[in-house]
Amino acid sequence: MSIFSHQFHHLSQLLERARHDWQHTPFSCTHLPWADLAPPLLAMNEEELDELDENDHRALAWLGQWRPALLTPYFQPLPELNRASDYHTPHWSSGIGGRKWAQIKDFAANITAFGSQLAKNPTLPILEWCAGKGHLGRLLAQQGANITSLEWSAELCAQGQALAEQLQLNHTFICTDALSESAATLFKAQQCGVALHACGELHLRFLQHAAQAGTQELALSPCCYHLISGECYQPLSKLGQAHDLKLDRQSLRLPLQRQITGGERVRKLRHLELTWRLAFDELQRTLTKNNSYLPLPSFPKALLSGSFSEFVGWACNKKGLVAPLTIDSSHWLALAEQRRLLVKRIELVRHRYRYGLELWLLLDKALFLEEQGYQVQLGTFTNLANTPRRYLIQAKRPLPVT
Repeated sequence: MSIFSHQFHHLSQLLERARHDWQHTPFSCTHLPWADLAPPLLAMNEEELDELDENDHRALAWLGQWRPALLTPYFQPLPELNRASDYHTPHWSSGIGGRKWAQIKDFAANITAFGSQLAKNPTLPILEWCAGKGHLGRLLAQQGANITSLEWSAELCAQGQALAEQLQLNHTFICTDALSESAATLFKAQQCGVALHACGELHLRFLQHAAQAGTQELALSPCCYHLISGECYQPLSKLGQAHDLKLDRQSLRLPLQRQITGGERVRKLRHLELTWRLAFDELQRTLTKNNSYLPLPSFPKALLSGSFSEFVGWACNKKGLVAPLTIDSSHWLALAEQRRLLVKRIELVRHRYRYGLELWLLLDKALFLEEQGYQVQLGTFTNLANTPRRYLIQAKRPLPVT
């Protein structure tokens, strides 16, 4: 039994037993679902809830009084991997934010690590999956690599290709859908596949295509686990299938509910968004005469700078409802105030399982690669201040003994 399989087995059992903690949808709840946690949760005001929720270490220690399994070794952080030696910004990186550039540099710093053949053979072809404008590939090409970048946006491909030609790099863009059958043919055995923040179904296809092609080396940082083709996550590994948590899209969103950057303005916007979403939910229950939660999609934060009535108009349009001619905003917002504290109390508990669920998803992918004959390394490639999506799966096929 590998280290990954041992950890995965125990983590699966812990998460299954704790399902009643993390599987609730806070907006659908009308009361606290835990009798034992109700007294300490109700004892906190909103400011105390916010402060505790934003400090993961303190929050874990607090909840660990009632849920000691959260403090077991199976929830321990993953090891830190390589970091870039410097974050110097070349002229072509203009327009890339500082945190994004740090992520790119740190990811690139790990490509030639982990016993990679790239360290011995810098010309080993690299396939950059879901490349965007190809910032990562461009950096690797400047280090001498032969880069092929796959991206579905023709505009981004054109911009990336123009930069590659301007810098005279060995960097080619292929404009196609990563979910198409033709995308699978881009994977070769003598190749390194890289994917920085590939979302949901895209990173699943990356792993499946690479394993089928026997691609020599892989480096993947997953993102947006909920963006899958089915209603529930289908584990890749045999052990994952045996311990399937049957994670639906709502549960798959939980690992993503962590903000690193912010400040007072961002905090106020989050507070306002939560209030308006809840106020609209109160209103739609009256409009539809259905006492069930109606989720709204993500929306531009600029919408929050208008009035609540305008927000209701947008929301009704999205959900195919007829907005009332007059809206008593103060009434609906007052109802939302009452529900907002309930949501925050439930989220304080649910958020403590963000890491455990993400670790389960990462381990499933690592185990799948081990089953395909890869040696696998799992850790963090950049600092938390840069992004919460900082996990890196690296895999390599052992070279034949000569």
